[in-house]
Amino acid sequence: MRWKLSYRRILYYHSRQVRSKIHYTNYLYSDYDKFIKLYNNDVDTVKTAPLDDKCPTFFNQFLAENPDWTFPIYNLAHSRIVKSIDDKEKFVRDKKPTLKETGRKLTEKLEEEYSKAVNVTMEISQIMADTASLMRVYGKCFLDKPQNKLYNQLTELFFPFLTNHLPMFEVVTQSGTIDIPDNTWPIFDKNNKLLNKKPMKTDNIISTIVQNVQGKGIVISGGNAHTRDIMRLIRVLRALNNQYPIQIVHSDLNEKSKRYIEAVAISEIDFLLDPKTSEYKYLKHIDLLNGHQEYGSKYPKQDITFVHIKPCINRNHKNSFPGYSNKLLALLFTTFEEVIMLDADTVPLVPTDTFFKSKQYKSSGAYFFQDRTLRDYNEFFETNFMSSLFPVNEVSLDSLFNITRVTNKTLNNRYMTGWRHYQEAGVVAINKRQHYLGLLMTLPLSLWKEPVKSMIWGDKEMYWAGLSMAGDENYEFNPNAAASVGQLTTDPKRKFYPSSDTPELCSSHPGHINEEGKLLWINSGFAYCKKNGYYRDKFKFPYVTFEVIELSQLYESPIRITDAIVPPDLPRYRQPGSPIDTAYETSFRQSWKLRPKDIDEINNDKPKEEHVKVIEEWGPQRGWVKNDICSGYYYCAYSEVDSYFDAGEKDMGKVYQFNDNDKKMFDYLGKVWHTGGTRRYLQVSTQG
Repeated sequence: MRWKLSYRRILYYHSRQVRSKIHYTNYLYSDYDKFIKLYNNDVDTVKTAPLDDKCPTFFNQFLAENPDWTFPIYNLAHSRIVKSIDDKEKFVRDKKPTLKETGRKLTEKLEEEYSKAVNVTMEISQIMADTASLMRVYGKCFLDKPQNKLYNQLTELFFPFLTNHLPMFEVVTQSGTIDIPDNTWPIFDKNNKLLNKKPMKTDNIISTIVQNVQGKGIVISGGNAHTRDIMRLIRVLRALNNQYPIQIVHSDLNEKSKRYIEAVAISEIDFLLDPKTSEYKYLKHIDLLNGHQEYGSKYPKQDITFVHIKPCINRNHKNSFPGYSNKLLALLFTTFEEVIMLDADTVPLVPTDTFFKSKQYKSSGAYFFQDRTLRDYNEFFETNFMSSLFPVNEVSLDSLFNITRVTNKTLNNRYMTGWRHYQEAGVVAINKRQHYLGLLMTLPLSLWKEPVKSMIWGDKEMYWAGLSMAGDENYEFNPNAAASVGQLTTDPKRKFYPSSDTPELCSSHPGHINEEGKLLWINSGFAYCKKNGYYRDKFKFPYVTFEVIELSQLYESPIRITDAIVPPDLPRYRQPGSPIDTAYETSFRQSWKLRPKDIDEINNDKPKEEHVKVIEEWGPQRGWVKNDICSGYYYCAYSEVDSYFDAGEKDMGKVYQFNDNDKKMFDYLGKVWHTGGTRRYLQVSTQG
């Protein structure tokens, strides 16, 4: 036992040495010394040199020193970052089963593999940080300037995955669709009508886009699989009297899907709300066709443009932007200057101009939303690697070009202090021209599958991270973290902690509430469970207490929203600055073992037949407790939990109980969404 303890101490010592060696505060651009040598090593001279001199000097030297430079990706199994180098014990534990050697040879092989992993990871991390530095200087030097030979050459180097082909635009009008000719940029008037078509052949797609963006609009990224959700979303936008044009950015929408979407966007009200489908039997008291005026709905026809971006992506990189990362391309290729980007399964519950009129957007041009405060931590390597991509160090290439360094606004945020989930990206409101470099910085994050893919859930953290990588902290988050929305559990027989007075709200829907208590939008559509029907969950608590008819109606109806819970914020898991001494986070994590376990933790250690249904002896220990209902998308939220640091005290969240007008509107929009997925719209006349 003493030998094992000693061995673990040795491993910890090695890990600490590596953490010290790779710490982001050590980062310096690789050719920093070569560049300042051109100015006789006088840093002040470099800093005060005009950009018109400094930029070509720097990049001409870069091209001369690196004639074969290509954009680094490093996604191959034999040449990629190994995140566990800062935890040698974990590295050894993971690597040992893959090796054939035994005894001393095994020990020697493990040391060899570890040393190799450290060296490769340090080399790749340096190159990725250098790439971020280069892109910041590129942005500083060129993005607001006219095209020139050097600008165009660097654009090709830094964005090899893009062709110089514009998207293909298809504008939907009342009399049919207009296909915009190849390599032509559509120009719309203030009423969103197609005014002109501007042919342009470009040698620099990055410059061409930023020079031509205009107006405000909504962007939805989606493919054929998202058609039904997009149809429902557009119905809701019509019910909210949306006046902004909508661009649907895609790489694979077929004609059938486009015609479905088109019909929902421009069909007459009497057809759009014709109560013929079975979904209309739910919430019978709401008569959409004859009673929509009561809710203030006028159902204006929507201005839709389909934006096909497949020609814009180099064939060699066609698999570099799968799924979620298409949203990053949608932001890049939309023609709008000011954008509200919506996921297909997002449901706005307020007029869309609410986002543009918010004090957060008006003050910064970038309005983001927080995710659930799940107790799901990230690793030292992840926050340290992310920090190395930011302009953070005083002695740096950034300081030579007067690029703003990030502050505690970035380094102290929830993700950077140890929690994996910070941003929810179902709604992103952003001024594209104002934050253009930050948007461009999201693209390498998408390309670097390792380590980024395992650091970030989809695209969720990429928006604030991209802006911070650009030295742009002019973004604002909604002050409340995500809420669980639906109905409070009022029957003790259906509570997971029946002896506790702590309010409980279980749902598969996160919602987002502003500082005034207004529910702005929800995720996951309006379906009670978007992943499966009631049959799969009917033997699970609390649904085992439901009558079959009650449960089936629950699953087949839109979710009813009367209440919301925002659980308490979490204390920091990791101190700011990714400290190499992990004692604080280790101690904090160990303290969790002294707390009673929540239901999901207890059941993780038990076979299915022994799963605990309720806990009578204590109350919830975390603000969010996951459940396997709805294919694991179901979470119970609690507004009070035992404090992590103050014995006998409670950490407090917020409980919202919506007023009658709000509840009435939620039910109405729920029915609008719920009745909008039928595909009978294909055969429809749009003549009014």
